[in-house]
Amino acid sequence: MAIQDRPQPKSAERGEQPLILIVEDDDNMRSLLGFNLERRGFRTSQAADGAEGLVQARTLDPDLVLLDVMLPVLDGREVCKAIRQHSDVPVMMLTALDREEDVVAGFGVGADDFVSKPFSIRELLARIDALLRRSGTRDDQPDRLTAPGLTILVKEHRVVFHGRELDLPPKEFQLLVTLVERSGEVCTRSELLDAVWGRDVVVDQRNVDVRIRWLREQLAGEPDGSSLIQTVHGVGYRFTRQD
Repeated sequence: MAIQDRPQPKSAERGEQPLILIVEDDDNMRSLLGFNLERRGFRTSQAADGAEGLVQARTLDPDLVLLDVMLPVLDGREVCKAIRQHSDVPVMMLTALDREEDVVAGFGVGADDFVSKPFSIRELLARIDALLRRSGTRDDQPDRLTAPGLTILVKEHRVVFHGRELDLPPKEFQLLVTLVERSGEVCTRSELLDAVWGRDVVVDQRNVDVRIRWLREQLAGEPDGSSLIQTVHGVGYRFTRQD
């Protein structure tokens, strides 16, 4: 059955944060996901079995569904297939099954992404952000980002560092935006790839290193801002504010 026309999620219209539906039968996992998502600013609704999850997916109009594969009553693939009969909401499946055929089967019923258990909460949050950006339901990126001496005008695609305008190509610009948005946090190479290139594109992680090096060269000069982007060896990069 083709996906029927569906009104866009109402979160943005009401000025609300995105609503994420968590369908997970493990109580501890469900609580952990809810806690971390709400701490990040999302609203959540929760269901402990596939049938209840499907009811909530149909009635709550969530912005994204986190869906466990192994569920009582209806398994995650059945739920995803049923959701796709009426909705194009992004669906991220959580699974302990990492065999290729299981992942292919999940994509075959309409899943947008897979995360294998056990997983990093930080990686999960980064993937959720990427899915919401691609679906157009997350529109909370500020127009302007600032750090000492640095101003990023996001919608104008402009970067000014101590009065000097930097001419950044799109990938370098989005890398800088991502790092500054998460100032003080370590961004892994995988998270940066997801944020800038997207989950659907296969890119060598060395691309991140090359573009970070180029970004540092652009920030160098008088004053020298190349040290604003720090390397965290074996992990990724961190933008540090030098107040």
